[in-house]
Amino acid sequence: MKMGVSKGDRVAMLLPNSPEFVVIYFGITKIGAIAVPLDTKYKVGELASLFDDSRPKVMVTESPFLEPLVPILPRFNYIEHVIDLGSQYEGRFLSYQEIMATGSAQKVELEPEPEDIANIAYTSGPAFRPRGVMLSHQDLVMNAAISADEFRQTAEDIAVLFALPLHHVVGLEAVLLTSISKGSTVVMLPGLSISGLMETIDKERATIFIGVPFIFILMVHMAEEEEIKHDLSSLRLCYAGGAPMPTNIMKRFHQLYGLA
Repeated sequence: MKMGVSKGDRVAMLLPNSPEFVVIYFGITKIGAIAVPLDTKYKVGELASLFDDSRPKVMVTESPFLEPLVPILPRFNYIEHVIDLGSQYEGRFLSYQEIMATGSAQKVELEPEPEDIANIAYTSGPAFRPRGVMLSHQDLVMNAAISADEFRQTAEDIAVLFALPLHHVVGLEAVLLTSISKGSTVVMLPGLSISGLMETIDKERATIFIGVPFIFILMVHMAEEEEIKHDLSSLRLCYAGGAPMPTNIMKRFHQLYGLA
């Protein structure tokens, strides 16, 4: 708010999954601004197209993702502030760590209206025809409520966030916001290691896992090629989406892991 960000202003988030993503996202939406989460794998040309479409006032990112954008930043005259979570550009851009260390702990009294836009989610084709889907606070709350009801999710559940980026609505809404709305625990797992995923499920006694079919295919292949080393019996719900799930994989997954 000290940067002049107010209701309706867009804030671009070029960030990987992390606790900082969650803090920043809720900070943006709490003051009535609009979060614009973007894929860190987008090329410079794709990001330029999305910037021109959403015209963010602030961009929050990390040094590795900021580096290729630095030479062309002057082109985006609507971006007034850049916040870097890293240290490579210390002194040139605003430091997230410094903002957090010196910011006020005073409660923000602003309360967005249900119909206010909270999030712009971009779909396919970012380089040529950006398609920004505007999601209101009410949309996000209702989607989380519907997901929680379908999953029968409670505060006792532990959901694993793996290979689902928070810039995408599935990771953001179906896992993060749904879990927060029910008081569930979210275990955020970086990387793409299937063995790491299964070790985490075992260690954390996770109860919910949502993934794309390819992840379940890899879990089946690993179980068939190697000895099953981890106990996944704590899982009560495995949910696949984003592509058709082969019937043989569903059956084999159940046979190998004893899970529906």
